[in-house]
Amino acid sequence: MKQSLRHFFDSMDAYLAGPPGAEGLLKLSASHPGWDVEPERMALYGQFVRGHVRSTLEKLFPLTRKAVTPEAWDALVEGYTRTRPARHYELNRLGEGFAPFVADGAAAKGLPPFLPPLARFEWADFAVFASEEVIPEPVERLTPNPTLAVLEQPYQLCAFVRARGADGAPVEGEELALLWRHPERLVTFYMEATPPALLVLKMAVEGLSEQAVAQATGMAAPDVHAQVVRFARDGLVLRPAE
Repeated sequence: MKQSLRHFFDSMDAYLAGPPGAEGLLKLSASHPGWDVEPERMALYGQFVRGHVRSTLEKLFPLTRKAVTPEAWDALVEGYTRTRPARHYELNRLGEGFAPFVADGAAAKGLPPFLPPLARFEWADFAVFASEEVIPEPVERLTPNPTLAVLEQPYQLCAFVRARGADGAPVEGEELALLWRHPERLVTFYMEATPPALLVLKMAVEGLSEQAVAQATGMAAPDVHAQVVRFARDGLVLRPAE
């Protein structure tokens, strides 16, 4: 192997094994005359990345951003950009680790206690919307929507998110939230889990008939049917064609 080629592979091995970032790239270029990188050019690429991270976070977490001061939001974005480098080609995936990041530093940064669950809810909203789960059509029996996500949270976030944060802070209180993508409208639906919704989901998961549920619960058969039709219309469950 030629000495120049060996030098190339050795330097690339050191670069790839080293820490990510501009410093390693500058060291690599310094060992190869003619590979000089202009600092202004490197700074421009860095600004592009930082801008993409900021704009993506602001799109995915609008209520989280609204709930803190501009200074606190800037600090969150800056800290996230430094410690969670953007590596995925799909820009929206940049936000995947933001909710855990907020949770890790909430107390130390003096952030509102509801901020971590809110960020988690907003990410779930997007993740359900972008889910790659295939929604079958048609179905032979009552079936849960495969994009369904369930969140247990210590705040009443469904109402808070529906009001777009108009009250400033969500009400404290345990909530089981259901989020799913509507099979036709292709948007995320969400609601606090209610006994009727959980009953219909139980029917779909366990394959229970309307007649069996009516007999077991004492509900009128037409009422059971109405709840099934309602949640099938909302896309929470998938119902066979009549």
